[in-house]
Amino acid sequence: MIDGMKAHTRKKLMQLACIAAWADLEIQDEERTLILALAAEMELGPEDTLDVKLWLVAPPPELDPYDIPPAYRKTFLDTVQRVFEADGRVDLHESTTFELLQDLLL
Repeated sequence: MIDGMKAHTRKKLMQLACIAAWADLEIQDEERTLILALAAEMELGPEDTLDVKLWLVAPPPELDPYDIPPAYRKTFLDTVQRVFEADGRVDLHESTTFELLQDLLL
């Protein structure tokens, strides 16, 4: 998943994953577990890992979807979908958010 992905892009991926987790205004344990596992997989530096942990306590800053490099947009969408499905249910707000993001990125 991270082959060739630059550090700042990996951090953006984690930022979007955290934004997705906050879509229903509450971080579920399953979402937290998934995001921390993804952060480890992304091989983030200590400062970026700390940012991710803080984003699980309070929502991260907004991310402009057009800042996502085209080569990784599918990876970002797949990650958002994994976060939305992590707790075993996708609510209407999450579904709508995913569809909007998909329309913007593809």
